[in-house]
Amino acid sequence: MAKAGDALHRAFFGLLSRLPTASAQASLRRYFDWWHRKQDPWHYTSDTYEKDRHAALLSCLPRRDYGRILDVGCSEGFFTDLVALSHPGAETVGVDVSSQAVHSATVRASSPARFECLDIRHQAPTGQFDLVICTEMLYYVGNGRILRQVSHRLSGLLSPGGVLVASHPWPESRRLHRHFSLAAPLRPIGERVMPHADRSYAISLYERNGRASRPRDAVGDR
Repeated sequence: MAKAGDALHRAFFGLLSRLPTASAQASLRRYFDWWHRKQDPWHYTSDTYEKDRHAALLSCLPRRDYGRILDVGCSEGFFTDLVALSHPGAETVGVDVSSQAVHSATVRASSPARFECLDIRHQAPTGQFDLVICTEMLYYVGNGRILRQVSHRLSGLLSPGGVLVASHPWPESRRLHRHFSLAAPLRPIGERVMPHADRSYAISLYERNGRASRPRDAVGDR
């Protein structure tokens, strides 16, 4: 998406976030359900950029024995499935605001992952997770206040020693990830900027203070 299109896109979700909670939730669900009226609207399974991005994300995940994994804003779960298949010993959960996307992910049943429909701006899945993945979705949450709330909610879902992986377009990722760096339980453990002619992106890793179950193998700074 061009920069002008990105700006309009972000402005739309900023305005949407000003609506009362119930209206904002209903509007966001309708918007994404409309997008998911057809399968794979963002071409995750066919676009070379998306497939390369998913491969890069998988390669950056610290090598650990995760008990529970959460993929936030999972869409139809194509990346969630890759994560679940790469970590068969973990319980992997994908959540998305679109009921249509969650339905498509569930009926496809391409991995042991399970899927839930919820709005991460106002809701959270049950329990804590050893790995939380948040990619290409924070620009949808709206204004800075809600971005801060969502960032803190995601941080709070981590178990002690758990890892949060965030990936968004570079350099916008600096703004979108800033609350993770400021969250008291988290500390940055690595970042990689992936150059691309159309849309460079950053992969940032954070760890919640506490004892990790396995030594980490984090992506290094570049």
